[in-house]
Amino acid sequence: MEVLTAPGLYGGGFGAAAQVGFGSALEERVSKADVYNSPGWRRLQENSTIRPLRQPQEARHAVIDMEAASPYVPGDRVFHQKFGYGEIMGIEGDKLDIEFDHAGSKKVVARWVIPADQADEVPF
Repeated sequence: MEVLTAPGLYGGGFGAAAQVGFGSALEERVSKADVYNSPGWRRLQENSTIRPLRQPQEARHAVIDMEAASPYVPGDRVFHQKFGYGEIMGIEGDKLDIEFDHAGSKKVVARWVIPADQADEVPF
């Protein structure tokens, strides 16, 4: 069994084959080697067509209502379970632009926040 490697790999030349006198025939085979025809590469290509990319589970059924009337106004303080306390900077439908104290600026759907004064009542 011969192992073909590119020139310069593993110390230069074409390994032991270059020393035995296989020379130009081996060089020609190496230059024509198809590295995208290995069993692993073919398996990867087959599996990538079987499993298409999907939306994350939590976003699959989310609908953004651009006509929704938000119970919040810019300047309100709110609390989010993951991002903590923040101030509403803008509103687009039922999405809120919130500047959180520690997490920075985020866009959050209104149903995931509560008014900051009710945060002590959250059971988590």
